Amino acid sequence: MMGLSLVAAITASVVVTRGTVAADQVSDLQAKATQVAKDLVLQQLQVDTYQQQYGADVTKVQQDAAAIGSTENQIQTDTSRASRDRERLRTEAVWAYIHLGGAAGGTPTIFENETVAPTRAEYEDVASGDISLTIDSIHLDENRLRAERVTLAQQEAQDQATTNQEATLTADARHTAASLASQQSEITGQLAVAVAQQQAAQAAAAAAAVRAAQAKAAASAAAATTLRASSTTSTVPQASAVSSSSTPTVDPQLPPFLQCVLQAESGGDYQAVSPNGEYMGGFQFSQATWNEAAQLAGMPQLVNVPPNEATPAQQDDLAIALYHADGEQPWNDQCATG
Repeated sequence: MMGLSLVAAITASVVVTRGTVAADQVSDLQAKATQVAKDLVLQQLQVDTYQQQYGADVTKVQQDAAAIGSTENQIQTDTSRASRDRERLRTEAVWAYIHLGGAAGGTPTIFENETVAPTRAEYEDVASGDISLTIDSIHLDENRLRAERVTLAQQEAQDQATTNQEATLTADARHTAASLASQQSEITGQLAVAVAQQQAAQAAAAAAAVRAAQAKAAASAAAATTLRASSTTSTVPQASAVSSSSTPTVDPQLPPFLQCVLQAESGGDYQAVSPNGEYMGGFQFSQATWNEAAQLAGMPQLVNVPPNEATPAQQDDLAIALYHADGEQPWNDQCATG
């Protein structure tokens, strides 16, 4: 029963990545661990069954041994009684033979005349017949008891053989259960190693994805900075008319609508914060809208970053991504073109 819980706990923690060698290995080990756990439970049930049968056989052998002992005691008692009966009958027969028809003076009949011979002969026949019947009865009892003792001895031998067989089966079942437990432990260890390797591979892949996103964001920021720097060396009448010496230059990549939004929302100040603190940055993003725009722009590293703390180029990129996704709807309608 303990081997099944451990396998389930490890299995639940595994995240299988389709198409990878590690995932196939984890899946195979999970299947093996589950099968071994089932086999171990069945084998333990078999051990319990053999153990119960062995206990019943031992009890039966003990009962048969007690019955044999009781029978042997009965045989001894009957044998002693038969010996006493023989002795008693022998004594009575001799006494009767001597005293049969004795005279008043107590003279034994052995010295009487021949007139009592027929009576003595008749008595001898009766006494002899009684003794023979008694002896025959004793012999029958002895034979019966002897047969019962042989039967009980055979039963005891059979019970002993059965007990030995049950003991052998129980030992074999326990050996098999121990082997399955060892196999389960080995597979569980392999499964733990495979899971750790798979999780390490997934962590490495996630780290690589983060690094790639950061590199992409850095490249975008560098490109925006380059374009912004190049725009300062050229004459842009529109920017000169709108901007003063203290106002940041508008990114020429921005669509006209977003250029209007930037000026309308913050006057071009990328670090602006609304009085209630809810809207931040040049485009006055709320944090929730900013997080959505970061996902749309493929820049998840900016999620939960306050908009006014991001670079102007990053704010421009997220504003453009949101504009492409939702159009003019998220901002002030005074800049709407329609």
